[in-house]
Amino acid sequence: MNKPRLHTAANGHAAIDFEEYDSPKWFEAVFLLESEQDFKRAGEAVMGLDEGILPSFVKGEISIEAGWDNWSGNYLLSKSHDGDEVIKWLFQKIFG
Repeated sequence: MNKPRLHTAANGHAAIDFEEYDSPKWFEAVFLLESEQDFKRAGEAVMGLDEGILPSFVKGEISIEAGWDNWSGNYLLSKSHDGDEVIKWLFQKIFG
């Protein structure tokens, strides 16, 4: 397995690349967002040949995009400063 990474994405916000599709750490992240942070899933899954968009995680004004591709595996992408803080907390909690 490749090493997951926390980085700043092209939109200027935090992202986690899990570097694997459907890894146990991905499912741990989903659990933590839903159970400890009270995020809800919103949107539909859209699958392509080598990438897909998954339902986002939404809580109030915070929205975190989710998806997968052949290069990053599953990923989470913040769209705001508050989302950045959630992404950083999540990375530390899982990979700390």
